[in-house]
Formats: sequence, structure tokens, C-alpha cells
Amino acid sequence: MLVAIVAAGADPTNPKLQLGSRSVPVKVIGHDPVSRLGFIQAEGNVAPKAMEWVDEVGPSSTATLSVIEVGGSAKCRTTGWVKQVGGKILPFALLRVSFTLTVPPPGTPLLDEAGRVVAIVFQGAGTGNTGYAIPAEAVHRVRRDVSSDGRLIRGWLGLALRAESQIPLISRVLPDSPAALAGIKSNDVLLSIGSRQITDYADAANAFFYLIPGQPVNVKLLRGVEPLEFMLTPTKPKA
Repeated sequence: MLVAIVAAGADPTNPKLQLGSRSVPVKVIGHDPVSRLGFIQAEGNVAPKAMEWVDEVGPSSTATLSVIEVGGSAKCRTTGWVKQVGGKILPFALLRVSFTLTVPPPGTPLLDEAGRVVAIVFQGAGTGNTGYAIPAEAVHRVRRDVSSDGRLIRGWLGLALRAESQIPLISRVLPDSPAALAGIKSNDVLLSIGSRQITDYADAANAFFYLIPGQPVNVKLLRGVEPLEFMLTPTKPKA
């Protein structure tokens, strides 16, 4: 299975795959409009070289990586996580990457020293040689659902937060939700969801992106001065 970034305005149902000078027919597996990740399968007994991926980047946001370009490989460096762009909070955090020359085309893999894919280029940051990349864990999350259902199905806990709040304060707990049934209340403060620490609304949005329906997740929060811990099982979003 191949992954690609669907360009803005492009038709995700009619992709083209070119291997050298050869045009290769493909089967569309699925597409997620939020991440703009598209997954395809090459047909006609053509199998592009498979690449190994890391499971996740993890909390560390600085590393030297390699980027494969037409003229060979070059070094690049991740310089931090990006949670919002132009005042807009992203649905999941991207990596900020500094390239030696220009930002490579979207979908270009970024490799660690072992040759494993750590992230893929998403787009340029608008100026200079800095760009954004989608981390491996986000690709895995979308691929998991797209390969079986053709689309991403988000996990839902029933928690609402205000983006303008300086802390991840729960503003509302939706009725009959996993959070409500567990006893979580408005004005509780989120501390972590799974392995992801929560310090603001953008962190919560990023953590929510990785929730999987039916897969339990540990949620830590603060109620007044009392730390609390819950094991919640996300459900599919209610219509």
C-alpha cells in the first residue's frame, strides 16, 4: 500500500502513479480529507519497494533525518511540534522541519539513521526552507481505518473544551458519553490522554485525533486539587 498527500482541490478518487517513465494503474484504498492522506495500491504486478516505518515519533521533537531527493539524499532537521498555523488549531500536531535547500514535494519520506520512515512532507511553511511533516503515528492512525473502512473513524469521549481557554478545562460533558458515564465533570482539567500530556486545547485536539473506537484509553485529570484517573473506551461519534 502506498501513501500520498492529496493536493488541495485534487480528485482523490482518480490518482496517477508514475514509476520512472511508466504509468502504473492503481486501486484507491481510501482518503481522509482532514489529514489529506490518500492510500492506493499499485496493480499490474508492480510492487514499489516497501519501506519500514517507526511506530511513532514520540515526544522528542528534534532529530536529524535524511530526505531522499532526485539527486540523492540530503540532511534535514526536525525543530519542534506545530499545533497551530496562522492562529488555526490543527486537528493533529505536525513536525516543523528545516531542510538544507528547498522543501521537497508533499509525500516525500523523511528517514532516520536506520532508514525507517519517521514522517512524510506535508507542505512548505510559506517562507525559506522550512516545511511541515506528518508524523508516522498519524499515518498509521489513518491507514488503520482507511484500509478496512475506506475512511477515518474518530474515537469519541464526549468531552468539550474551549479553544480560547489558557488551560485544558472541560467546558461540557455530553450526556450518555463515555466521559459522562465515568463521572467526569465540567471544570475538570485534563492532564493526559493515553501517553500524551495535555497542557492546552491544541494538545487535547491532537490526543483526540488518535482515539480509536473500542480501544480503552487512560485519562488523567484534575478536579480542584485532586488528581483523578479514568479508563475510558471511546465510541464512534454520534450522528
